[in-house]
Amino acid sequence: MTFFTSGEIATFESGNVRCAFLVKMDFASETIGVWNGNTKLSISGVDYLPMFGAGTIDGLSFSNSTVSDQVTIGVSGVNSEILGLAMADVGEVQDRLVSIYLQLFDDSWQPIAAAPAIFFGYMQPPEGTQDEVTQDVSAASPTHTITIAAENIYFNRSRAPGGRYSDRDQQYRHPGDRVFDFMPGLVFKTFLYPDF
Repeated sequence: MTFFTSGEIATFESGNVRCAFLVKMDFASETIGVWNGNTKLSISGVDYLPMFGAGTIDGLSFSNSTVSDQVTIGVSGVNSEILGLAMADVGEVQDRLVSIYLQLFDDSWQPIAAAPAIFFGYMQPPEGTQDEVTQDVSAASPTHTITIAAENIYFNRSRAPGGRYSDRDQQYRHPGDRVFDFMPGLVFKTFLYPDF
């Protein structure tokens, strides 16, 4: 079994193959896709908006370990109003899923095959920095760079598991639930089964 079909492989062999990263962010209210191209793409039911080369992805690597890796997704040239909107609604971003795909294209930038996911993780709150030189022509104010760090699936795996099968822990999670009230009485208890 191969990853690509014979038709897709023939397309690869017939001419140039181009590739680009597609970033799909599952915010709390909606899913938004972006890529660094110049046109809007619709792939697998997701619309990927063009970033016109203003987007960046830092820290993307192909590691074969169970260590938490961080990828930083950014966009530069953002005016102060957009920066304020991005920073005001952290709940839309915090711990929401982000996926990065490697999409292959033909010479006319048409998708050739299904894009494999090369990273997915959980977004952290956005951060903003002011660009030093660039000015927004219409507003005559400095432009900014917005970055969102994303941790892969091993994020927070080093923490101790939350549940301790104790009444105290259960009351913290679900006040009033009495399911673990009987746990201390089960220590060294003998059960006869079946009991006739």
